[in-house]
Amino acid sequence: MRVVIGAATIAMVLGVLGLPEARGQETTSQTSQAKDQVPAAEESAWSFRVSPYVWFAGLSGDVGVNSNLPVIDVDVDFKEIFESLDWSPPPIMLAGEVRYGRFGFVSDLIFLGLEDDGARSRGPVTVAAEVDLDTVIWSFAGSYRVIQDGPATLDLLAGGRLWNVDATGTLTGPLATRQRSGSQTWVDPIIGIAGRLELGGGFALQAEGDVGGFGVSSDLDWQVLGTIQYQLEDWITLEAGYRYLAVDFEDDGFVFDVALSGPIVGASLRF
Repeated sequence: MRVVIGAATIAMVLGVLGLPEARGQETTSQTSQAKDQVPAAEESAWSFRVSPYVWFAGLSGDVGVNSNLPVIDVDVDFKEIFESLDWSPPPIMLAGEVRYGRFGFVSDLIFLGLEDDGARSRGPVTVAAEVDLDTVIWSFAGSYRVIQDGPATLDLLAGGRLWNVDATGTLTGPLATRQRSGSQTWVDPIIGIAGRLELGGGFALQAEGDVGGFGVSSDLDWQVLGTIQYQLEDWITLEAGYRYLAVDFEDDGFVFDVALSGPIVGASLRF
């Protein structure tokens, strides 16, 4: 009987001494399971992009200040852009995008001052002319991503393009010099597409095109843009390519039937 009581006492002591360890192991196991059940933080559906760039845009076409001055032929090649730029105030070129999932809003602002002192007037007698242009171009659109899986994306765009043009024309003839100024602001509806294809190794191709006007303000307003991109870091991408933008607007003697084209280089910063 004493042997049975002694054995029972020893078993109780061992059980009490081993209880904290067992409880500790159970707590550790529960903690580990709880950590495994905590979901990983999901990537935000919001994204932001800011893209400063430089567009070496030449300009060619017809500019009419008002009905009291003949239409002037303008031709500034992109190779001459630095000689023709008006640096006061300096040019501004900035694009941006806000995106939530498949939906986005894109914006592109350009301010460009150009001078062409080698222009010619159109009419029965051709005379030397000079034209000074201060042009604001703001393109904006909502976008919907119809393809977003794999290496390719494709967005549909719908929005508008605002133009503000201040023009001063000077004609110098054998007998007199005539100078006139005019200004117009208008907005064209636009629709378009934008696509991107990843090539691997950090490289990608980006293309965009839109068309608008439709006689609402201008008769025709369209552009195409193509760039090759290189992702330098997760948050910065370098890009270079070519852009062509044309518009045909006429109202009450003011004519702006021109095309801007040339190489483009820039960077995109993502947040």
